[in-house]
Amino acid sequence: MAEKDVVLMIADISGYTKFIATNQTTLEHTHKIVEELIKTIIKQVKIPIKVAKLEGDAVFLYCLKNGNASAWKKDVKHINEKLLSFFDVFSSRLRELAESAPCKCEACKNIQELRLKVIVHIGKANFYKIGQFTELSGLDVIIVHRLLKNSLNAREYILLTDNAFKEINLTGIQTKQGTETYKDLGSIKTHAYFPTHHHKHMIQAQMIMRNRDHAHDHSHDHEHAHA
Repeated sequence: MAEKDVVLMIADISGYTKFIATNQTTLEHTHKIVEELIKTIIKQVKIPIKVAKLEGDAVFLYCLKNGNASAWKKDVKHINEKLLSFFDVFSSRLRELAESAPCKCEACKNIQELRLKVIVHIGKANFYKIGQFTELSGLDVIIVHRLLKNSLNAREYILLTDNAFKEINLTGIQTKQGTETYKDLGSIKTHAYFPTHHHKHMIQAQMIMRNRDHAHDHSHDHEHAHA
């Protein structure tokens, strides 16, 4: 088992539980939609960022912290770009799925309800092998996962711990400072960024679904009129 300095990230589909629970009768389409969104996030992952594991509606990512100052500066730039690009590709794919939705089932109609949230923390993690799998463990791994449950009244955001914010400063982007408190972990200082530039894709997805519904209803009425 080796302990290493690491950047820990979780890209989590917000609204997943409600999406699954309210679309039980169309689970095949529900899982297909979520699968496509997860694949979209994974396609954005490039070295030095790596996938630790898939966790249902989330992708657990990490990047080993480079001890070389020059190399680490390049890694930080790459992480900055990827954190923001996750939202761009997610919202674009959401729009594409809305446009190509195969039917009017509840899952396809509610695609636009899904959002993305990303948690970022810097700390240490123990790396160990279980068979062919590499597992990460340690207090900082617990912290990044625990932060998925937080006090933010929002469904889409990047939430960085103070440790992460100091090193992976989202240049030129305004963040909101806060504190998350957990009984067993104490208080954790945070910085939250709420993306807005991709909202147009969400609005377009909603309009597409409304237009599809209107077109279907109009066609249905037309058929009755000629029956």
